[in-house]
Amino acid sequence: MNVQILTAALLAAAAASCGGQPTPHSDPSPAEAAPTESSPAAPPTGAVAAPPAEPQGGADAWSVGDTIPSGQSGVPDIEILEVRGNGTGPACGMGKTATLAYKAMKANGEVLDPGSRPFTFKVGSGMAIVGWDKVVSRMRVGDSFVILMPEALAYRGRGDLKFEMELLSVK
Repeated sequence: MNVQILTAALLAAAAASCGGQPTPHSDPSPAEAAPTESSPAAPPTGAVAAPPAEPQGGADAWSVGDTIPSGQSGVPDIEILEVRGNGTGPACGMGKTATLAYKAMKANGEVLDPGSRPFTFKVGSGMAIVGWDKVVSRMRVGDSFVILMPEALAYRGRGDLKFEMELLSVK
C-alpha cells in the first residue's frame, strides 16, 4: 500500500476523531458508535459531530494516563502514553479544518507511516478513522502526545495502533 494513502487515511481518522471531544482529565462519556474499516485506504464515513468538551475541574493540561472515551461499549478508551506539549485555546471541535503532524505505528512501535508531511482534514467529515476524530476534536493547537488507539477505532485486523500527534493549526 502506498505510504501517502496510508498517511491520508490515518490523518483523516485523526480529523474524524474530533467529534466526541475528550479533554484533559475528562471522564469517559457516551459518544457516537464508530464505523469499522478493513483497510487504511478506506476511511470511515458518517462521523457524528459533538460539541467540544471543556476541561473538568479547571484542568487544562493533558497528563500521561488521561483517556479519551471510545464511546463504544466493550471498546477500550484511547490512552495518552506520553505528553510532549500542552496547547492553548479552545478544543478543535467538529467541523473545523485541522492540520496535524503525526506518525503511525503498531502498538510495538514498528512504524507504519512516518508522517513525512502534515495532514489537513475536516474533523468529523469521515476523512479519517473514527479514533482520530475523537482525539483531534479534543486537541488544542500545540497539544502534542503519543496515544494508544484501540483497533475498533482504527483499522480492524491491524491491532491497536500508536500515534504521535501534534495539532499544528485549526481553521
